[in-house]
Amino acid sequence: MKPETCTLGELATHLGIRFGSTLEDFEIADANYVEILSREFNAVTPENSLKMYATQSAQGVWSFTASDAVVATAESEGLDIRGHTLVWSQNSYTPDWVKAISDPDDLWTVTADQITEVMTRYLGRVNRWDVVNEPLETFGTVPSSSVFWSMGDDWIKRAFDLADSIDPQAELWINEYGTDWVNGKHEAYLALVKDLVDAGTPIDGVGIQTHRLPGIAIDQDIFKEQLRDFTKLGLKVAITELDVPVSPSESNALAWQATEYGKVVAACLAVVGCTEITLWGLSDRDTWLDSLGTFAVPTRPLLFDNDLQPKAAYTAVREAMANAIRSRELPVTGGPDGRILSLGLLVTLVGLSLLVRRRQVNGADR
Repeated sequence: MKPETCTLGELATHLGIRFGSTLEDFEIADANYVEILSREFNAVTPENSLKMYATQSAQGVWSFTASDAVVATAESEGLDIRGHTLVWSQNSYTPDWVKAISDPDDLWTVTADQITEVMTRYLGRVNRWDVVNEPLETFGTVPSSSVFWSMGDDWIKRAFDLADSIDPQAELWINEYGTDWVNGKHEAYLALVKDLVDAGTPIDGVGIQTHRLPGIAIDQDIFKEQLRDFTKLGLKVAITELDVPVSPSESNALAWQATEYGKVVAACLAVVGCTEITLWGLSDRDTWLDSLGTFAVPTRPLLFDNDLQPKAAYTAVREAMANAIRSRELPVTGGPDGRILSLGLLVTLVGLSLLVRRRQVNGADR
């Protein structure tokens, strides 16, 4: 194949990874937007429509109009679907009626109802779920102040156990913010995940959101080691919410951004067991960051500009993928009967062996 003539989605498929973007129901009406999504990506994450505040804003009052539209569109475009998220452990994004629950048993009943209702509705259509999102403090290393922690320290394992009982075939993930730049948070997240694994939790993967900061370059070597820390536990790892905002006052901002995108993507592709890269949006015009009030706007954090034209960051991502393809197609020895194996096949075999080992350790037939 000639990587320079391929779309990002084609390159990702050749590499055996999921390469995704978010999708909201209001974006579906833009045919050009959907065409780019289906061409350049092979996976999609509903950005907000599956969250509790969207699906159950009042107790027992369910709304799936938006999420149904997103899932149906993804299916019609042949895009793999990542379910996000069953439980978001941050009070600021939890419905008021849930935060008002003081009895831990009542809160578990509500949590279990949410997991069951959402997973059952999309059973066989969504093949992996972020079961718990952001269990730690946003800018800290301790459990979040979320009401969900009032259910006890084992509430995350209980959520995973329930999700596994509903859909044993689905991949179950945990997801966290800021572990790539908040001091000490990676270590805290790693400890939490290790405790879950040691407790026999049916967890398959660890999400690293990777919302970067303007002007702060990533240390690629450290980032790769952070990804490997989780694969050493026998888990998959993924970059789940990547965006790279830039300062509007910097003249070389987009060139810097392109370099950062290339470094992050190359880091994932260099780590056996890093199976997915999802961008938190397709176009700068729809980024969540411009309405956050934290950074100077426009933040321009994504691969396509306001007119849906590819930026320098797009080219950098394509080159990172192309380089990975070239390196993986170099022959290496060591196959059965002395045959030649491609590096890509070797990477796949090692990754599969890690997942099998994890499931054997947990005693789960998943």
